Amino acid sequence: MMAKRRSWVGLGIVVAGVMPLVAQQSGPQERPVFRADAPGVEVDVRVFGRDSRFLDTLQREDFVVLEDGVPQLITAMTLVGGSPTSALASVSPAQPGGLAANSAATAQQTWIFVFDLNHLTPGGGFSRARSAVEAHLRDGFKDGDIGGVVAGSTMVNNRLTSVREELVAAVASVKPKSDQRSRLIELTREWPRLRDESEALTIASGNRDALQRATLRACTDDPTACRVVAPDALLLEKAQRTQREAARASLDTLNALNALASGLARRPGPKTVVLLSDGFVTADLETTLRTVVGQFTRAGARLYAIDVRGLNRGAAAGIGDQMSPDDPAGGGARFDLGEDGPNSLAVDTGGFVVRNENNIGRALAEIAVDANTYYVLGYQPANSNFDGKYRAIEVRVRDQAGVVVRVRARRGYLALKPAKILRDRP
Repeated sequence: MMAKRRSWVGLGIVVAGVMPLVAQQSGPQERPVFRADAPGVEVDVRVFGRDSRFLDTLQREDFVVLEDGVPQLITAMTLVGGSPTSALASVSPAQPGGLAANSAATAQQTWIFVFDLNHLTPGGGFSRARSAVEAHLRDGFKDGDIGGVVAGSTMVNNRLTSVREELVAAVASVKPKSDQRSRLIELTREWPRLRDESEALTIASGNRDALQRATLRACTDDPTACRVVAPDALLLEKAQRTQREAARASLDTLNALNALASGLARRPGPKTVVLLSDGFVTADLETTLRTVVGQFTRAGARLYAIDVRGLNRGAAAGIGDQMSPDDPAGGGARFDLGEDGPNSLAVDTGGFVVRNENNIGRALAEIAVDANTYYVLGYQPANSNFDGKYRAIEVRVRDQAGVVVRVRARRGYLALKPAKILRDRP
């Protein structure tokens, strides 16, 4: 009986930095990468028709790539996971580092499941997420793929592995932070209460209408206390404290993702990161967010985010009908500021966000399909000055005989000099 093949790569994820890779698989990669002596840019692109089906019959000349608004010459294209009968343009053999046009192209996938412990509340959503990832790894993880589990800012077992049982055990070992529940109770249950973190942040930003609504709620909850002490001052103090805590937690999450992306840059092939979170705000953290996106695109990684709250978007994790008004003034418009962070990370790296879905297993299956079917466009940037700045990318598809198409691709990259880690190694 053949022994089970095992492969792993050390990848320590800590806020201060990333541990070096202690091992790396050798052998030819089925999806070529640009070499350090012929720097180029690869862009994963997904194109969908009106019926939301992936279009796998496009030619290289059907695509237009703009970098900072300037058209780029597409030198190579391949289709990963498409129909064997798909027609693709050939790659000129004169193009060094080009991508072979091969509709049957496949590559070893690297899958990372990130449990955002800074923004995961113990209870229904977290439990559903953990169980769904365990089931997905048992039933949907392909032989030969590499996986890893990140809990907060730490890679469980400090390595990536192809051993399915080890990954399942890693997921089972993830525990939520014990103080998340008490913090939420203090925010939403203790007088004077706030509905959720989004309301607190709105008040902290100086919105007087939001403060007045919260004050009215406080006086309705406890008229006696309202006559003894001014609730608006207490509410403002609570909101500002929540704002400071939220900023610190968001920064911790972004730093952990940045360290993860830096480590993934050392691995060839496609990488898919699934972020499981209740959501987090990125106000005043735009520069950090852009840096994280740039690191992901440099690593050739896509991020998909799942809002583990599902249909329950309220403060009480076990209550599904949270949209009912909770004060005589009415609920007012409810804006979830926590959507900003996951949405920006996912959209800008070429992934998407799953919201309002209690069946997280179904969400993971949808992500798996999306992650395994795409075009790869390669081009040598017209601007060859690697100045470390962020460059915006826009991918368009030429008119397909009146067929309405939707294009999704990462929106930019950091123009860094090709790292030595991208060179061939024995």
